[in-house]
This record gives sequence, C-alpha cells and structure tokens, in this order.
Amino acid sequence: MSELKLHGGELNVMELLWSNKELAAKDISKIIKEYIGWEKNTTYTVIKRLIDKGA
Repeated sequence: MSELKLHGGELNVMELLWSNKELAAKDISKIIKEYIGWEKNTTYTVIKRLIDKGA
C-alpha cells in the first residue's frame, strides 16, 4: 500500500471531510472560503485533485 501525500491545502479539505463526511462540495467551498479565503474554483480544483489521488 502506497502512502498518500497531501499538501497543506489538500489536508485542510480532508480534515474538513473527516470531521463531517456528509458535506457536499458546495458546502466545503463555503466553509473554506470563510476560513481560508479560497474561491469556489480553487476548492473544487483541490477536491478533484484529491479524488484523482484516491483520497
């Protein structure tokens, strides 16, 4: 089994998901915008990258 490497932004999104597995992408983007300041497209890009990594 290979180790999954996450950068800081990816880890922020994953921690949010780990704390609440029922969040939709739009809800994640709203929370991330409030706390980190990312725009929706940035958050969606990170989510897609996480999916591509198998996270």
